[in-house]
Amino acid sequence: MKNAWLFLNQMSIDASLIDSNTTVIVGFSGYGSVGTNVLNHIVEGLNVESIGFWGTLSWFHNGNLESPITLYQLEAKSDDPEEKFVLVTSRLPIPVVGHYALPDAFWKWITQEILSWQAKRYIIIGGLREDVRNSTDDSWVTLIPTKKYTELFGTNRTFRDDLSIKGPISFLLAEGTAYRYPVLSILSYCNTYEIDLDASLLALKELEKILHLDLESKEIREFDFSFLESSFDFVQDDTSFDEDYEEEYEEEYGEEFDEDFKNFDERNKSPNSNKKFSFNVNSFFSESKEERDDLEKYK
Repeated sequence: MKNAWLFLNQMSIDASLIDSNTTVIVGFSGYGSVGTNVLNHIVEGLNVESIGFWGTLSWFHNGNLESPITLYQLEAKSDDPEEKFVLVTSRLPIPVVGHYALPDAFWKWITQEILSWQAKRYIIIGGLREDVRNSTDDSWVTLIPTKKYTELFGTNRTFRDDLSIKGPISFLLAEGTAYRYPVLSILSYCNTYEIDLDASLLALKELEKILHLDLESKEIREFDFSFLESSFDFVQDDTSFDEDYEEEYEEEYGEEFDEDFKNFDERNKSPNSNKKFSFNVNSFFSESKEERDDLEKYK
């Protein structure tokens, strides 16, 4: 069964809101849902305003317009009075690995989009399988800074050699290292497939120490998105959906839809490319419960 990943790289954001005084904090679903849990905790409990959106589904929550991936400004006082904070998070459990995951082309695009903002620094939060942790380790949190981050902020790598990472964390670290961006990854050892609130809390406390902010880390606040379940079931999963949209794509752009994203990089070179594509995020939430087993374990 093919996925209808049409109109992939469209994000609505006024990039002028982000400058060299901005710390960008990123969290997506992955092992233990650590990244999403930490960012959603901040969104649920602190003063934020949504400023950017990705996906064709939207809703209001706590006075903010939100979408499957939402960007927020965080109102917080830093040691640096000029420092600002922007959050980038998946409000829904968008899987980063597995059959229903977004393609690598998406994660590479969003990494390049985020880094193009030329922010002060980038911090991405995620989970690391606890079965790879050494019993002699004295911490359940490990750090991976790029060389540029270490030069600017003095943080050293505690992530061990010969371990692997994947998904958006891997892309952001690779791009950050190659092009000398200050990127830091905070990884908390966690349950591989289950939502791990304890691991998320440890990552949140580490983020507090790095930013010198009070992020109210006594416990993790969760985002209850059950009110959106009817929206997930609205789009039924059938091949006619793909065929109809492929026809619309060919009519609008005069070319066949590139299902395997073979020409994604060439299309993305255009400075206006992120205005040409969008994506129906509902499609991978429309499977029956019997078909969701593989998706559930990657949340």
